[in-house]
Amino acid sequence: MFHFLLLAKESIVNETFFDLGQYERFVIILVALGCGTGVIIALTAIIGGVVGSLHRRNAEYELKRDMLDRGMTAEEIAQVIETAPQPEDGVERWIASWGRCKKKTG
Repeated sequence: MFHFLLLAKESIVNETFFDLGQYERFVIILVALGCGTGVIIALTAIIGGVVGSLHRRNAEYELKRDMLDRGMTAEEIAQVIETAPQPEDGVERWIASWGRCKKKTG
């Protein structure tokens, strides 16, 4: 029975892909490679943006921690942070909003 299923699977693959002409197979492979490359580039750009934003957020956290260790007041820290440029892209704004979320009590 298993041998029959294996043969059926091979015949389906052979009928659909390998029965095409040489040029049709080339076009299908070329389109698949192009789509795969596009997906890989897009995922790399998205992941790179998130990692960069997380790194900036961590650096900001460390700066605040360092200012507290030096004895600066909360008002002085707020003044320094307010003078910093705001995040420009959507990912940075989204990650920056994580620190502003307040937990609901009740």
